Amino acid sequence: MIELTLPIYYTQEYATKPSKTTLLGMNAYRNWHHFTQNKAKIWFSEIVTSLLPSNPETFTKFHMTYELYYKSTACDGSNVIALIEKFTLDSLKANSIIVDDNIKYHLGSTWAVIEQDKDNPRVVVTIIPA
Repeated sequence: MIELTLPIYYTQEYATKPSKTTLLGMNAYRNWHHFTQNKAKIWFSEIVTSLLPSNPETFTKFHMTYELYYKSTACDGSNVIALIEKFTLDSLKANSIIVDDNIKYHLGSTWAVIEQDKDNPRVVVTIIPA
């Protein structure tokens, strides 16, 4: 089992205007330019990689759980979890933690809203071997 605590906000850095912090979710992702999408995915992957154990096992079959700690009640949980899951699975595959993220290996996911945390909004992801 591996547990990762991951951010749910992404800050876009601009050279000519103020930075913009955005809730990671499918709505934001679909509206971003493809360069921004790629930067966000790389940023998120670097975070996942930095949190992985030094000698991790490779999971062949696994389940995932997501526990959401939101900042604002306007947060659309399923929207956020969808993008976090996509980015996390891609990062886990790139780091050889999982064999693949198709249905032969990824046997399902569950998510739950835990509570509001205005100071530390996050999602706790757990990879559970099947």
